[in-house]
Amino acid sequence: MTKETLTRGLFVRLAGLMTLALFPLGAIALWQTNEVVSATVRLSEEIVLSETERAAASERRLLERGRGAAEGLAALLGPVADDAAQCSDMMSRFVSRQDTFVFAGFIGRNGLMDCTSNGTTFDFAEDASFARALEQEGQIFEVNLSGVATGESVVIISNPVKIEGRFAGFVSLSVPHSAANPATSAAVLQDEQRFDHVTINRAGRILFSTSELSSAGRLLPADIDPTALLDRNGETFLAEGIDGRERLFAISSIVPNEVVVVGSWSTGRRTVAGVSTTPVWIPLLFPILMWCAGLAVAFLGLHRLVIRHIYTLRRSMRQFALGERDDPEVAFDDPPSEFEVLETSYNRMVQALIRAERRAEEDLEEKTILLREIHHRVKNNLQLIASIMNMHARAAKTPETRALLSQLQQRVRGLATVHQTLNADSDESSIEARSLILRLTRELAPIADGLKRKIRTTTDVTQIQLGQDQAVALSMLAAEALTNAVKYIGAPPGETLTLDVSLQRDGDTHLIFEIVNSVGASSDEAAAMMDSSGIGTRLMRAFVAQLDGEERRSETDTHFHYSVTFPVANIMPELPKPWMQKQEAG
Repeated sequence: MTKETLTRGLFVRLAGLMTLALFPLGAIALWQTNEVVSATVRLSEEIVLSETERAAASERRLLERGRGAAEGLAALLGPVADDAAQCSDMMSRFVSRQDTFVFAGFIGRNGLMDCTSNGTTFDFAEDASFARALEQEGQIFEVNLSGVATGESVVIISNPVKIEGRFAGFVSLSVPHSAANPATSAAVLQDEQRFDHVTINRAGRILFSTSELSSAGRLLPADIDPTALLDRNGETFLAEGIDGRERLFAISSIVPNEVVVVGSWSTGRRTVAGVSTTPVWIPLLFPILMWCAGLAVAFLGLHRLVIRHIYTLRRSMRQFALGERDDPEVAFDDPPSEFEVLETSYNRMVQALIRAERRAEEDLEEKTILLREIHHRVKNNLQLIASIMNMHARAAKTPETRALLSQLQQRVRGLATVHQTLNADSDESSIEARSLILRLTRELAPIADGLKRKIRTTTDVTQIQLGQDQAVALSMLAAEALTNAVKYIGAPPGETLTLDVSLQRDGDTHLIFEIVNSVGASSDEAAAMMDSSGIGTRLMRAFVAQLDGEERRSETDTHFHYSVTFPVANIMPELPKPWMQKQEAG
């Protein structure tokens, strides 16, 4: 079965029609699926943003309280800024009255902190955070996992101090992470899909987190600079987290341009090189399943109602075409009404064809019997004529008359042999050349030799079917050639007379008929045959022309060669043109 046949098959065309019919439904299903997915995403974004805002509210209150306290201390610090003892006493009283702060202190521009709530002096001149604070000269939020003054993890709120309009240093307040206690969101699906949030400062450092601060960075976007998140307040977006998972992020500002809360919710999907590993064809799953189910139902229905009956009909037609007549009628299994009509029509047609075949066989058999009877009667009549000629030849007074009647008798016997072969052959349109040549050689060679000499005859004839016209011409040619060969046959003293007859193929389209007879020491007779212009020679040339052949004669010291090369004619007769046109139209 070729590719073109497959593409033009009934199932392929039905699949195309089903695809066309189901396409609108599939498009609607895909659109609805996308709408559901979009609504789910929007709902997830709203939930994450809401959770982020809720987390930001508690931390906003804590940081706002720290900012207010730092600004108040900065305003009161002027009179005691140069007196370390009074300044430390003020800081100590402030911390003792507050539950939120664990440390307070003042850092001068030189980096020296000798005004502290716990009476300890610290030098931050070489500290990188202090250097950044000096450059900014503004309010700063920092984190220290191991506070210098307290030894615990704290968030440091620093507010600039100006005395008489000049920048003098920073008031720093330390808020322990335990005081912040950010509540973990209740929107927890499983450990890897729970909601987390991270609070970062302007420098991208993590101030608070629902996870361990040391590993909280994995909750942030992988390809976005944390400092860029300060400008995306109120936004939600999907991105790859540093942990390699796809996450939904939400941004909520606590201190404008200084501190933001980043909500982070894992979708449960991993990403490779920034691309989600979740198959993109998931929304297409339902339309594809619907299409496959439709095709399966259509195929089963088509096979049950149509295809299996077509296969049964095709099998019956093939068996009938191959000549099987034992059970030619077709019988469908529970067919639709349309196929019942087809079954009845086909069975009627088969019965009509069988009756027509039987009539044709009877006519052919009758024709064969008649043709054989005709050939038999013609053969008998020709043999009767040959016998009459033989009687006249015996009663003839002169040798010339006997020779003439003998030659005519041989030609009549040759025709009788052809009709005998046609009578014996089952195929009346052709004659088997091998049996024809063998009969002619067996019957005519002894008759042609009136002296009854002992001749060693050999035949080498290929099996081939010849048309009647070509067989008659070949038989008459062979009869004349055999007569001449036997007439002029000879051999040196003490040697046997030989006669070789052959009919062989010359390629695919030609045959070579050849007779070789031995000659005696004197070749006068052979020479006479080579130069003969008698009636036998003229007949042979006429038969060669009828065969559309080419004859050759040659002589050696011991043998005379005679051969004819001719094409094999088409056995089948040319069909009448109206019949051929009818077949082409059918």
